[in-house]
Amino acid sequence: MVENLTLALPSDAKRAAALIYQSDAPFYDYWFALPPELVVLNLAQLWQAETGSYSYRNAQVLRNSDDELIALVFHYSAGFGAQLQVSDAFEIGALALDLQILQDRQSQLDFLFPHVPKNAWYLRTIAVHPDYRRQHLGERMLAQVCLAARQAGYFSLHVDVDSANTAAVRFYQRYGFEVLVESTVQRLAMFKLPASFRMTKKLNLGHELATADSLND
Repeated sequence: MVENLTLALPSDAKRAAALIYQSDAPFYDYWFALPPELVVLNLAQLWQAETGSYSYRNAQVLRNSDDELIALVFHYSAGFGAQLQVSDAFEIGALALDLQILQDRQSQLDFLFPHVPKNAWYLRTIAVHPDYRRQHLGERMLAQVCLAARQAGYFSLHVDVDSANTAAVRFYQRYGFEVLVESTVQRLAMFKLPASFRMTKKLNLGHELATADSLND
């Protein structure tokens, strides 16, 4: 049996890093300019950090009956996201990598993701282990994210989705998201990074409560 979202732990690093990487491999391949196994190692280091948008402190997870991490989610207010960007600079600078390459590539990737308005809640990542897909875990996490955002006083939820990830696009559309902006960076086309969709959803507390309850039945 899978319980509701719980706090993440530093010891989840290996499984969490693999899930984060799988959630958008082309993005991480370009950003780190490393083989996948080394990308995952660096993501694991960022997960174990005490600050930053990849820190375990800013994630919630689902676990199976053996207490193994099987899914994770990062979500927060736009204001908190701005704070995370500051701490990201410090944590990424601590990686044993060429910081200039990381910064140059990050500056290009940033153009894929429009500004998140201060009155919006941001969903950065939902990732489910391949062995546990098709069990409505993504829906369960999304319902709890929507509920948390609405209870915090936010009326809209924003998420950025790789336009080539048609399964993810359909998932969000099925739950009421619409494409607001399509962002393309010409310099990234040679690296086969597709356009990014900014998708948004209006939040209704009553609906989110009902959805969360139905998925927990």
